[in-house]
Amino acid sequence: MKLIENFYCIQTEVFGNGSENIWSGVVWIKTELTRPSIQFLNADGSIRSAERKAYRKKLVVNPYAASNEYFDLNELQFLAHTYDFEIKEHDVHKGYFTSLLTNNSLYTASGTIVLVEEEKRQYLWIEFSRWKLESQPRSAGEDSLGEDTTFINGIWENPLLTDGILAKIKNTKTLQ
Repeated sequence: MKLIENFYCIQTEVFGNGSENIWSGVVWIKTELTRPSIQFLNADGSIRSAERKAYRKKLVVNPYAASNEYFDLNELQFLAHTYDFEIKEHDVHKGYFTSLLTNNSLYTASGTIVLVEEEKRQYLWIEFSRWKLESQPRSAGEDSLGEDTTFINGIWENPLLTDGILAKIKNTKTLQ
């Protein structure tokens, strides 16, 4: 497992009138980005352009849903310890746990784990998202795109994952 500290990123800011401001370049983990599109760099600094497959899953425990749809508490604790985020049990709904970004109180929603398969390699990143300006009215088009600010907590090449966690991220069934 190797931590990737910088990566190529295309950021897109979408305005209420539908126009966009796009900028790109090398950025670092532990940074806020605007609607990021993450790409990886070769050893010589060039951008990899390979076909990729990506999987996303919220970092939560929900004991009231099917077990293959959500992580269990042991899996979430393993991920939190391995990939440097916190977890907290919901104040009202006991047994429901969520992931937290404790170094920035503006991020209140659960994080997401993203697994990317590219050129026979696996990459994993943990991201937390929020609205840049919560009090600013948004158009329906902006809301449909989701939160506009993303904090990349970390990116790892060849991540350490159990078969059960990998199956849940990919939303597949494992043989017991």
